Amino acid sequence: MSVMRGNRLISTIRDLLGRSSDPGQLEALAEIPPVPLPAEASPGWRNFRCMAGPYERFSIHYPRNWDSIVGEGGDPIHVSPQGHDISVTVSANSEPILGPQGIIDLIEGMAQARGVGFARRTVAVDRWGDDGWGGSWAWREQDPDGTSRTWRMLVLGHDQGSLIAMVNGEDQALARHAPQCDEVLASLVLPPADLLAPQAFPLALCELLNDRRGRDEPPWYLDKEGHLRCNDVVVRLSNIYRSYLQRKDLDEVAALLDLQATSPSQQSFQGRNWEEVHDRLRVVLRRQDAIAELDIISVPLHGGLAACPVLDSDTQITFIPSEQAVHWGIEPRAVLTRAVAMLDSEASVNLIEMRDSDTDRLRGFRIAADDGYDSGRLLCPSLRIALEDALEGPLVVAMPGARAVMVLRDCEESRRLLKGAASNNYTKRARPLSDEVWLWTESGLEPLEY
Repeated sequence: MSVMRGNRLISTIRDLLGRSSDPGQLEALAEIPPVPLPAEASPGWRNFRCMAGPYERFSIHYPRNWDSIVGEGGDPIHVSPQGHDISVTVSANSEPILGPQGIIDLIEGMAQARGVGFARRTVAVDRWGDDGWGGSWAWREQDPDGTSRTWRMLVLGHDQGSLIAMVNGEDQALARHAPQCDEVLASLVLPPADLLAPQAFPLALCELLNDRRGRDEPPWYLDKEGHLRCNDVVVRLSNIYRSYLQRKDLDEVAALLDLQATSPSQQSFQGRNWEEVHDRLRVVLRRQDAIAELDIISVPLHGGLAACPVLDSDTQITFIPSEQAVHWGIEPRAVLTRAVAMLDSEASVNLIEMRDSDTDRLRGFRIAADDGYDSGRLLCPSLRIALEDALEGPLVVAMPGARAVMVLRDCEESRRLLKGAASNNYTKRARPLSDEVWLWTESGLEPLEY
């Protein structure tokens, strides 16, 4: 199983700049550091990759003896030399950067958030690699006690988003570590500008599909939940996006979907024999009241939930009509058993570590496979055993949404933390599941009674 660190930072970049404490006297530096030249880091440095599913938003290297804290979901990252009042904080922003002007606009907004006097002409701007732009700016804070602190901002970006890096520290300490900080900034890597980011991919694909369709063919559209649809075809965007990242060609991906939309044999699995489809079975959890009007195979669970076997293709997840089980001559529970076994047999599951912010002790994991089956994995015994071994104890779970599943080692503090996470904006999630905390044992999932 692949894992990544997931400590929560106290604040994001904007909060860092707009904090409420008195910053003292502020003034822009007379000499603004230039935009560094991208360069490979020193051998042996640690590498961190900020991922959005399969898409790499950025990567950064830093010295092996520096401390690091990573925000939930992998963004932002905060690195600092041990025992020194210096930090480098980096965060990704999905908004596109429209050339040098966009870089300067973003830096101006950051300066205003901090209350620093700003002149646009003072920003150092240069190219970053072959397809990006970079902007550098800095200011100094003079505290009432006579100490001073320097803040340096580096903004990188292109059509698919931007990266904001903030270096800050006490002046003398920062001067001693300036070469290393420069090398950390120079190691930043953006994804290619011609590779569509996750937020830009659905609309770009939808527009291309409609450009390609014939006059009498039905249109493609994005529904309220963000799914790409055409008649009865519902595209599973997470899988098709992975295919796009491998091919790096939107036309090739569109051609695959054109074929699916016009080929009746690929529109569903209805009528197929059991032997033809049983290896494609997977499972998701849904609320019983959310599927009450659907005549699909489902097995009721505790707490108003239901386990729903589904059929998985390369591009979509399909609920299975109840009549299909009759056609197969298979009981619904047997269909579910096969679906769980197939999901549990997958070689790897992406997990995000959740660590105590004070002690760095591993507290649990967030299931983040980004394939639509995060909730269904709570029925997988092999994963449960692996997590019990990793956490060295029994498990408690919060699952406020089908793609928001957190698993911690059971203790009173874990139960309290998960209860807060489960009840926070629970009803506003795209596929809400439960605002309760659950025990995950050999017997399955059971809501915890307080």
